[in-house]
Amino acid sequence: MKNKNIPLLFITANNMDSDHIFKGYSAGAIDYILKPVDPIVLKAKVDGFVEIHTIKKQLMMQTELLAQKNKEIEYIALHDYLTGLPNRKMFQEQMTNWLHGAKRNNQAFGVINLDIDHFKYVNDSLDLTTGDQVLKEIAKRLIETLRNSDFVARTGGDEFSIILPQTDREEALEIASNIQHALSKPFFIDNYEFYFTVSIGLSIFPYDGEDAVTLVKNAGRALFRAKEKGKNNYKVYHSGMNLQSYRTFIMQNDLRKATERNELTVVYQPRMEIETGKIKSAEALLRWNHPNWGTILPQEFIPLAEESGQIIELGEWVLSAVCKQIKEWKDMGLSPKRVAINLSAQHFLQKDLVDKMNSNLSEYGIDPELLEIEITETVILGNENLVSKTLNQLNEMGVRVSIDDFGTGYSSLSYLRRFPIHTLKIDKTFIQEITGNSPEETVLTETIISLAHNLNMTVIAEGVETEKQMDILQKLKCEEMQGYLLSPPLAPDEFREFLSNHDETASKIEITNTLQNEISPIDNLSELGAIQNPKMVVAAINITRETFSITAREMDVFELLLSGLTNKEISEKLFISEHTVKNHITRIFQKLNVTDRVQAIALVYQTCFEVGELQYSKK
Repeated sequence: MKNKNIPLLFITANNMDSDHIFKGYSAGAIDYILKPVDPIVLKAKVDGFVEIHTIKKQLMMQTELLAQKNKEIEYIALHDYLTGLPNRKMFQEQMTNWLHGAKRNNQAFGVINLDIDHFKYVNDSLDLTTGDQVLKEIAKRLIETLRNSDFVARTGGDEFSIILPQTDREEALEIASNIQHALSKPFFIDNYEFYFTVSIGLSIFPYDGEDAVTLVKNAGRALFRAKEKGKNNYKVYHSGMNLQSYRTFIMQNDLRKATERNELTVVYQPRMEIETGKIKSAEALLRWNHPNWGTILPQEFIPLAEESGQIIELGEWVLSAVCKQIKEWKDMGLSPKRVAINLSAQHFLQKDLVDKMNSNLSEYGIDPELLEIEITETVILGNENLVSKTLNQLNEMGVRVSIDDFGTGYSSLSYLRRFPIHTLKIDKTFIQEITGNSPEETVLTETIISLAHNLNMTVIAEGVETEKQMDILQKLKCEEMQGYLLSPPLAPDEFREFLSNHDETASKIEITNTLQNEISPIDNLSELGAIQNPKMVVAAINITRETFSITAREMDVFELLLSGLTNKEISEKLFISEHTVKNHITRIFQKLNVTDRVQAIALVYQTCFEVGELQYSKK
């Protein structure tokens, strides 16, 4: 409306009451004059309103101009003045945004750093103006080559950086090839024809870095290698590539589907009463049979489940699976054994944890005394009231509670007295220190056992691998033990067979061969009279490797194991973690169909005899 800004005056008679004046204002007038009209007053009012309107228009124009200037300043701050592409600052902001989105949605994305090879010769040979024109054309060609979702920025003189959303390694390589092909075509600037090659470095989230700085740095390293190879090349960052990040990223996705794909299983590691030799209980351990990576141990995927919140679902699945298995064993006529399952801190934050346990126990008709809950000391930290309430409810139900990995936590010992805890499990790191060579080796273990007994708790020793350790634990009055000396974790059928074959009246573990764990087979077989020629040992080991398909890395571990080294010593020798050593030994034992080191040594011992007999028969 053209007249929307025209001020309205109304004329009124003298002594007009206020109601009529207010009606004039409500009708849209902004002022009034009295009759008779004074021309001077009228002109003054009109002049004043015109001036106010003029000032208002000026303010509006200035506001619009200021807003436009702000946009221009913002644009200049975030864009390259020459090509119009985003600059380094905007690239860094976009990297942060894409990183957060990729982590939230578990998506990969690529980062490209590229340089125009020998571009400086353009500026050196011709002039900066021509060089600027070339850079503009390169920017245009990059935009034309990339996808609409890709983000390209000029981050230096002839340097460009690109973000490739939702792009894996193969797609990134294809895009790099497209860029290289596009920029290899001639550029026509003024009367000149230019040909360029390009060097490209790529990194992929999360494989090559989990933060923006690392991704850009690794893409830069890949670019440097591409230049080292003679330029006109593209390289993906791989030197020192973080394989664990790759596994973590894949596992986060695959773990969500592991239950419905039936990839999860529960294995059971027996626990023996040391004094009588009876199998009193077992620990349920979760395994993930990944379709590509084989068996994944809980130490690797449980932290991911806790971080993503999937631990609750996994815990419920394990509880149901264990209760169902106990019922199956009971229906088979097996003597019922108490089974321990592990719970994390997140489980204790559930208000219906006890109800779910009751529901499972009722569904499968399981006595609560056959169920044991293992928690670590860290579960209690920060949740004392809630944990205390839940533990007391479990205790009233008849469910036993044990503290796992005792001695490695940082919490106060006062909770041992305040909470209904039945058992302490001594962490395997203390047990592995026991060799029988020094009294100091058992000080901590003896202290833990004494503490537990004074608080009317029983003790279970984890990670028992030698008879010497078992003998010392028996002298220290440790009630139960579990470890590879007794048995590795077993599948349900294997566990049932183990119980069927185990003599519950035995006072000690039956060792089926005469060799002791302390004997170094390679050093001592000849002393036993079995071998007069060391070559027979080598031949026996090679036969064992080929017969049971032992891999080269497993063979490294196996040879050191046969030489009498402990897990810790093997770890130090091969520069791998003790956990990795244990995994190798587990797989070796499974392939050899043995349950401990002694049986593995006996197997090689027997093979030596066979080699000797074969050589003798040939003579």
